[in-house]
Amino acid sequence: PPSEPVRFCSFWHSLCKSHRTIRTMASQIKVGAPVKIPYETLISKDADLSAQIEEAFGFTGLGLIVITGIPNFVELRKRCLPLGTAMANLPEDKKEKVVHAPSNYSVGWSHGKEKLKRGEFDTYKGSFYANPLTDEATTDPALRAKYPQDYEPNLWPKEDIPDLEHAFKALGSLMINVGAEVARHCDKLVKSKCPNYQDGLLENIVRNGRIPKGRLLHYFPIPTPGDRTRDSWCGWHNDHSCLTALCSSYYMDSRDPTHEIDCPDPAAGLYARTRQGEELKIPIPRDALAFQIGESSQILTGGFLRATPHAVQALSYPESQWTMRDTLAVFMQPNHDLPMEPPAGISPDAVAVGQWKPGMSYGQFSKITIEYYYAD
Repeated sequence: PPSEPVRFCSFWHSLCKSHRTIRTMASQIKVGAPVKIPYETLISKDADLSAQIEEAFGFTGLGLIVITGIPNFVELRKRCLPLGTAMANLPEDKKEKVVHAPSNYSVGWSHGKEKLKRGEFDTYKGSFYANPLTDEATTDPALRAKYPQDYEPNLWPKEDIPDLEHAFKALGSLMINVGAEVARHCDKLVKSKCPNYQDGLLENIVRNGRIPKGRLLHYFPIPTPGDRTRDSWCGWHNDHSCLTALCSSYYMDSRDPTHEIDCPDPAAGLYARTRQGEELKIPIPRDALAFQIGESSQILTGGFLRATPHAVQALSYPESQWTMRDTLAVFMQPNHDLPMEPPAGISPDAVAVGQWKPGMSYGQFSKITIEYYYAD
């Protein structure tokens, strides 16, 4: 991938400050130290954050950045995330009312349908999908039929969880607004390194995209003992969107699911794989929002931004029997007709990732990617 020459001492310094090591009874865990940017600095029109963006998303970075001090975020997070547990705990007949198989389960409730590890269903997590900006991104039946994963209307459990729609949309919209500011700074960095890059491309995608996808995730307790691999709660994967906003984990005890608790296992939670192949645990403070790069940005920026491989490790036994986890991810993605091509002068081989092939539109790329994860 294209990158600027890095002196060895600078390269080594970047690696050293990007993580620390903690010990558990079972093993040592390397914990990443994400770049943190205050929200007021992020939205400043005078701030030049190119160095921080490159440190986070460049070749030696974690591929993840944390934004702190976002107005209203703490309250909206507390209102929305526990509803993931409420959704998962509905009787099966009520959940079935918001299951949508024709979209490859990319609308409404999905459980045990996705295979991030080939041949293995992810059965310990469930998801509720919706567009946080609009219930109906198009009225064109042809678009809905061709790209159901992006254009099928939202399905809300209005009678069973009446608060979900408002809470989901309020938090999801806020995450997109913050994401647009992150994208603005990403555009500045990429343009400074790649003159053929289209001005404001990522910001325009985030601000004006019609088909962002929110995913309210619920991770179920695991009742059995056994080794907990890095991908025991969610398999290793890249997001295929441009930019993903990710809330910090909301843990609860199923024996008293009335309030948030600290995770009882320091090894459990989100991990990212760095460009050097290290697997680092990623701490996201409760009052902060994280952003990571998806495959679409890797393609569109010519590889100057790289997709972030990530997974979720489950808790060890016996705490795994009663500890559950909720979070919200929002995938900010192009409209279906955007050509998925790198800037002029950059070889497609330099940005190849996932299911992408030169000549694809985003709609084609999204469809084939989701079909890959939900293939029989």
